[in-house]
Amino acid sequence: MSALIDTYGRAHRDLRVSLTDRCSLRCTYCMPHDFNAWLPSQELLTTDELIAVIEAAVSQGINEIRLTGGEPLLRPDIVEIVARINGISNPPKLSMTTNGLALAKLAQPLVDAGLSRINISLDTLDRERFKKLTFRDRINDVFAGIDAARTAGL
Repeated sequence: MSALIDTYGRAHRDLRVSLTDRCSLRCTYCMPHDFNAWLPSQELLTTDELIAVIEAAVSQGINEIRLTGGEPLLRPDIVEIVARINGISNPPKLSMTTNGLALAKLAQPLVDAGLSRINISLDTLDRERFKKLTFRDRINDVFAGIDAARTAGL
């Protein structure tokens, strides 16, 4: 196995994989609230293409993968992606960064598929400030997602 080495001689061991540019929030620091110029879905990597890229990275010494977006939980195939990454020979450690809105429904299926770590982006615990930052009144969905993630063992 050869390693990915940068110009300073450091071996790269982790890889961030952005699964989509779409997001269910409109955080003021990330995008205008009226933004709607998403990539067409046919321009995103397919599940098979994503797995091929990750397999190639693992063969070059990558041993940690962080799934991000946009919002990775907006991929309808997210549970399959996690399961297939865990099915790779010598699978990498797998984590995800999410806004947590869909975790109430997906936390347990993601754990069952092999996800072991999660980072939930939450800029405030105050509902009004959350609405101001994200242009969405969804903080209770994030709280429900956090509860589901804890229950699922994340």
